Amino acid sequence: MSLVRVGRGASAARLHVEREGSGEPLLWITGFAISSEIFSPVISTYAAGYDCIRYDNRGAGRSPAPWRVTSIPELAGDAVRLLDALGLASAHVYGLSMGGMVAQEMAIRFPDRVRALVLGGTTHGGPRAVLPSPRVAAALTSRSAPAAVRAELVGRALFSESFRLREPQLARTYLGLLAQHRTSARGLVSHLTASAYHDTRARLGRISAPTLVLHGGEDALTPVGNARQLARAIPDASLVVLPGAGHGYLLERPDEAHRAFDSWLGSRSPVPAGPPLSGLAATAEPVTRHLGLQVGMLRTARSLTAVRPRR
Repeated sequence: MSLVRVGRGASAARLHVEREGSGEPLLWITGFAISSEIFSPVISTYAAGYDCIRYDNRGAGRSPAPWRVTSIPELAGDAVRLLDALGLASAHVYGLSMGGMVAQEMAIRFPDRVRALVLGGTTHGGPRAVLPSPRVAAALTSRSAPAAVRAELVGRALFSESFRLREPQLARTYLGLLAQHRTSARGLVSHLTASAYHDTRARLGRISAPTLVLHGGEDALTPVGNARQLARAIPDASLVVLPGAGHGYLLERPDEAHRAFDSWLGSRSPVPAGPPLSGLAATAEPVTRHLGLQVGMLRTARSLTAVRPRR
């Protein structure tokens, strides 16, 4: 499948979409400034039981970057408009890394479009998240470094040391997938801004979808403490940590990750979508989504004044 137009007017975007498999729809949301090509090594396993829909977020990979910066709420709106374009009332949603941020906003703002929710290697964001070291975080934006140096930095950020030593060729292959359909500088800045002002900490209790929080135990980019925070705050959440796996657990431990997903969702099925927002929440949603960055800045400031939760 090629580009699909979502939204209208100034908020419209064109998203590169691919679809594979049959069964209940499973929407895959990818991470920071990369294309959905990263799911290619594992998608066929999930497509054996689900209608898998994967796409590049606006401004990343094969989806053009609009003229203005985006926000996580706007990216969540894109995901819902994509379901509209495909004629789907709802879907299971699997968000990985920054895609997990988008998935959280989607579940909070559009509960009637989300069935089961999987949050992989992600965080609620904001100043109360468990942060990586600055060196690890800088690896993903090191565009000026020589290619070999950048590959080494990114590899350390995304994969556990044991995986890189055990499967060096496979790690290089996966890094090659990340390099495909490289995001423009404008898209990179847009995603960086959106991620910086994402903070769902105070709203996680609003997620009504049954949620699987799935994380690598040796995740250097998004430390595992973030998974514990999410699992404590989301009302109907299950936590699965894959010991020894890094941020790229989906690629490092594909069989274990699939078993965790399949057994959890199988034990919960059938999972209907939640009820739609109503009242003031429904009225305010389009406004707060339109002002996503500004509202995100306010929420980030509010988090700074809150008591730091236990990890």
